[in-house]
Amino acid sequence: MSVAATLIERTPLFGRMFAIDKSTGLEEINAWPALMIMASFVWLAVAGLLGLVMPATQLFDLDSGLFYTTLTLHGAALAFPFTFQLMIGVGLHRAGGCVGKPVTGWLPALTFIALNLGAALLTVAVLLGFKISLVAMFPLPLVGVKMGIWSMGTLILGFTGIYLVLASMILLYPILVLRMLFFGSKRPELVLSARSLNDPGMLGMTLSALTLLVAGLPLVAVGTTLLAALYGVIPMSLAAWAAEPVVFQYAFFIFAHNLMEAMALMVMSAMYATLPLYLADGTRKLFSNKIANAALWILLLTSITSFLHHFITLYPNQPAALAYWGNIMSWGTGIGAALSIFTVLATIWQHGLIASPGIVAVLAGFVLYILDGASAVVTSNVAWAFQLHGTMWQSGHTMTVLVAMSMMWLGVLYHHYPVITGRRLDDRLGAWSVRLFLIGAIGAALSMLAGGADGMPRRFADWNQEGWMLWGNLILFFGLILGASLVVYTVNLLKSREIGEATGVRVAPA
Repeated sequence: MSVAATLIERTPLFGRMFAIDKSTGLEEINAWPALMIMASFVWLAVAGLLGLVMPATQLFDLDSGLFYTTLTLHGAALAFPFTFQLMIGVGLHRAGGCVGKPVTGWLPALTFIALNLGAALLTVAVLLGFKISLVAMFPLPLVGVKMGIWSMGTLILGFTGIYLVLASMILLYPILVLRMLFFGSKRPELVLSARSLNDPGMLGMTLSALTLLVAGLPLVAVGTTLLAALYGVIPMSLAAWAAEPVVFQYAFFIFAHNLMEAMALMVMSAMYATLPLYLADGTRKLFSNKIANAALWILLLTSITSFLHHFITLYPNQPAALAYWGNIMSWGTGIGAALSIFTVLATIWQHGLIASPGIVAVLAGFVLYILDGASAVVTSNVAWAFQLHGTMWQSGHTMTVLVAMSMMWLGVLYHHYPVITGRRLDDRLGAWSVRLFLIGAIGAALSMLAGGADGMPRRFADWNQEGWMLWGNLILFFGLILGASLVVYTVNLLKSREIGEATGVRVAPA
């Protein structure tokens, strides 16, 4: 039995949900992905509890410091160890089953350890007083140490956690994907659904890995320099260039914006790979692979430099030409999205759809992704940027993209779950989780966007001003619905039954 399978079995509660099926001979593509998916659900539980604390501080007038601490931890847990780890877990399982390559060895283990250990170290540092924001990140927040807000040990702990998370996302995961796709020998016994690299489902995965690797290298260089200085490997004076606000801003936003685009490429490729499996006439092909691939390439090429729209309102001001370029490229990403929408609708129109909760969740997440695209086009507009930057509109935009991708990956997981565990989920509970998720996600996102348009600032601990508590109460209400959907999904995982039993076939006892 592999290390990953052993860790799953020894984990209480969550281990029951993701215990792998050892009878299929697929442990080499099931074990590490299943462990990553299980860990993502642990972090989801953490993020959900923290999400309840934030509005509680507003309703019961608790210490504002508690609000900012939980806000930081909630966002970090939701974005990286949950959403991104869920993505890489399901994505690696899908890649292994498509190309017949095992997900084994030191690289997936190191990817898992770096991401989860880094997230844990960052969590501990924040609880000890370390504050994370775009302002605190540059220059090095040594001023916080000098003021006694946090210790040097806390600062080093927090930056080490951040660096490990980034290393997992920027280096380890992309290298792992590229190694699986282009190197090593194919194992026919591991192939579940053979696909070539020309297939939209595999092309998006390849482009996503390359985007993370290339766009993240400047931030790796900056982060390595800063961390080396903090650990005393090099003098702090040699890290001065990395701590320059302009240098850090560009390195951060080049990666952060392209991270979202890489995740979008990945989730679109997962949709392209999953949708044909649920077509009513059994065709198992998209309306047009060429249009689907064109959509991925357009999204990639337009998004590479669209990060420039983040600098419209930041000091020092960049040349106006760059601001408008970022604006135009952001609009250009909508062309790729439009082609994707056309491909999905044309495929369903031509072949019909088997409305399984998994594929419905994928399509519902795609609807949320379109909503996010609409808010992104508005945010990137030069004229609107000065009104909306720094408000809850940005939070709503970020929230929408995270919940959209989360819902799509939860839908894809619904499809992969029986392969990994040998158990089937309850379609009735699955349908209810989709309904509640869609209501909660759209409601929370629109409440944040409306609050931002109303002038409600982001990262602000006192909502009870200027009528902003109305939006705060709506965010809480729809957030509870969103949380309820995830509880229903988790209960479904706990109640999953062996495939034979679920389909009415008598299963012999082990």
